[in-house]
Amino acid sequence: MLKPVPSPAVKSYETNLNGRDFVVGDIHGHFNLLRSLLEQAGFDEAKDRVFSAGDLIDRGPYSDEVIAWLKQPWFHAVRGNHEQMIVECAMGLGDIPRHIRNGGAWFHEAPAASQSGIFEVVNDLPIMLEIELPDGRTVGLVHAEAPTLQWSDGWPEAKAYLAGHAGEEWQQQALKCALYSRKKIENSDHSIVEGIDTIYVGHSTVADVTKLGNVVYFDTGCSFGDGALSLIDINTGAIFQRPTTAD
Repeated sequence: MLKPVPSPAVKSYETNLNGRDFVVGDIHGHFNLLRSLLEQAGFDEAKDRVFSAGDLIDRGPYSDEVIAWLKQPWFHAVRGNHEQMIVECAMGLGDIPRHIRNGGAWFHEAPAASQSGIFEVVNDLPIMLEIELPDGRTVGLVHAEAPTLQWSDGWPEAKAYLAGHAGEEWQQQALKCALYSRKKIENSDHSIVEGIDTIYVGHSTVADVTKLGNVVYFDTGCSFGDGALSLIDINTGAIFQRPTTAD
């Protein structure tokens, strides 16, 4: 059950002329790992920014910190399928047992006021975002896969689908693809998504940061005991990682 797409579905961020920009993979409630990574990278809250690939919550021990993180002016995120499950459940249309099986018990055990606050912040998350870099490149971020629904589609068409320009049916297909699809990585598809320089995605767990065409997969599985959380400086490509066991 997919719900109405947030407005705007795609957010754009201008060049950060004063500091660095980082992307972080699926956090799944392991916000302590993220704190350690930011310290390791020498993150400066006054100048730098962090962009999350979604799935901020569920499975990990600190999911209830999600509101505090999303209130930080330097922390930005797209919606993942785990945020989508909260949206659907909070609207009375979701599969609560399914969400609980996937690590969502913490949400359903929380007081109603807390549930409401969490719903409000995750419901506002865009589906995709794009970031302008100082060297003129444009980087995209989406949880699972850019919704290029036809063979000739690129990043501009994906944005148009999510904006509803092709109608509700295509918009819903695009939303499902953006949140859940693994088609590109399952097919080892090295084709380039046109209209964007690099796209960072989570959702599909990889042992190491992996690039297919111009799409970078960097959910290195911090929700699993043998995984890690990955943070990437998108200007330099430097990778910072902390194993789940460090949490």
